[in-house]
Amino acid sequence: MTNEQKKMRTNGIIIAVLGIALAVATWSPIYPLARLFLNLAHWPFSTAPAVPDATIRLMLAIGGGLTAGMGAMVWTVGTEVMPVAPQAGRKVILYSAWSWFICDSTFSIVAGSPFNAVLNLIFLALMLGGIDFKNRKIAQQ
Repeated sequence: MTNEQKKMRTNGIIIAVLGIALAVATWSPIYPLARLFLNLAHWPFSTAPAVPDATIRLMLAIGGGLTAGMGAMVWTVGTEVMPVAPQAGRKVILYSAWSWFICDSTFSIVAGSPFNAVLNLIFLALMLGGIDFKNRKIAQQ
């Protein structure tokens, strides 16, 4: 297993665990942890309510599920795709990460939560952090 594959697997696990944590936050005793994240994402314009309503719980479940799925995808590409088709694996991660980042960040700003776009840089770094950009074959094929 290459260092690139190890990084992708590790980063995928981190992303998935964070996604699961967001989804679990739909359960009221865990919500205060998610509230910290929501307050930070809305900073400095708004604060999350102390008690989540049905809409917040639904959005945490959806967002957490999608984040966990993205982490699983990064892990799977690092585990299953990279050993047999490294250029294709890099493209999957690159295209998925950038399309998520642009859409999520743009509409976070539109929604009045521009700091979430800054926080998205952490996830983008985790998604792209395992890719060996020294390999010039990413743009080929």
